[in-house]
Amino acid sequence: MTILDPAQFIRDQFYGVLSTHSLSEAGYPFGSVTPYIISDNGDIAIFISHLAEHTHNIQANPKVSLTIFDPTDVDNPSAGARVTCLANAELTKDEIQLRKHYLEKFPAASMILELPGFNFYLLKLSKIRLVAGFGQVKWLEPTSLDL
Repeated sequence: MTILDPAQFIRDQFYGVLSTHSLSEAGYPFGSVTPYIISDNGDIAIFISHLAEHTHNIQANPKVSLTIFDPTDVDNPSAGARVTCLANAELTKDEIQLRKHYLEKFPAASMILELPGFNFYLLKLSKIRLVAGFGQVKWLEPTSLDL
């Protein structure tokens, strides 16, 4: 599969693997599946608990990656399209629009959005690695995407 528009690919998916720098196992990455949305400003936004391991990791080192792939590409996922977004995670206090967008994409999340201790983090993109299929690999600048 060739991705003609990596921004559309990112918008079309719902989940990614968030990788952070582990505090509990120093030197190792820590990956976890997380839902995401796109903010009005074109940032990737995640909604995570203050108790979660990846949140503690982000607070210690905000450099993260989010690997996004198409989960329906089951024939050979390693040959399918994927995007790895390198970013700096920043806690946001401006959650009104993010909550609205989150509920649009994840309607069953209404209860979790009301729980205390959950926050939105914006992933401020620094670089994107696009794998559009076998031999179709390149680095992209965030400014080249229209999220």
